[in-house]
Amino acid sequence: MSTATSPILLKKAEVCQRLSMSVRALEGKVKEGAFPPPVRLGKHVYWSELAVNAWKARMFGPQEAWRPR
Repeated sequence: MSTATSPILLKKAEVCQRLSMSVRALEGKVKEGAFPPPVRLGKHVYWSELAVNAWKARMFGPQEAWRPR
């Protein structure tokens, strides 16, 4: 039997810090549909660390896979 672990939840400020992005830039990306929307719990919004990491991998994957000719 496998047990599911709870995802690590990140507040807006933590997401911005991890991505070196301003709050305004993050909100703009969410509004454009270019970043996963947050989940509201009470008066706070959160992102799953997995969702943030998946976005980073999608954005930086081509750069990290680049090899000189």
